Amino acid sequence: MNKKNTEYLYTNYSELFKNMDDLKQSLMGFGFEHSDGWFSLVKNLCEDISQYFITKHGGIPDDFSVVQVKEKFGGLRFYIYGAPSEIHDMIREAELESYYICEHCGKVCPKHVKGGEYVSFHRDDLPWVLTLCDSCLALHLKERKLSFKPYVSDWQMRNKAPYKVMDVK
Repeated sequence: MNKKNTEYLYTNYSELFKNMDDLKQSLMGFGFEHSDGWFSLVKNLCEDISQYFITKHGGIPDDFSVVQVKEKFGGLRFYIYGAPSEIHDMIREAELESYYICEHCGKVCPKHVKGGEYVSFHRDDLPWVLTLCDSCLALHLKERKLSFKPYVSDWQMRNKAPYKVMDVK
């Protein structure tokens, strides 16, 4: 994530990231390991966590801290210490939402309806999984001089499994 967004989160939610300078207790010293498209999602999650603790406990408990925030297998990962199940539920919800938000530009999938069908955009020609809108996928492939395949995976095509044809130029 860019420096401006990173500083915003560290400044406005410093009580959540209190161990960020100690790599034995937190990996936040490496920063937020995802692109800027998820900034609003992470900001809203930090706000929800802060409000929960302020409302229920009068402040952030000393034993609570965010340990790492990153992208993994195309989804947000938000690792913490010292939180009740309500906080874990908030995190799970944000992690699920991340699969419908382009990690690069923040565009929300127009077909996304809570509880609706999830459409995977995993590509065989990428050696990693990313959650990208059609435009960012095309740019991503072009920057890396990779070709575009208009299907989700070779296996799905061979086995006539459902897949989405994308119109990306």
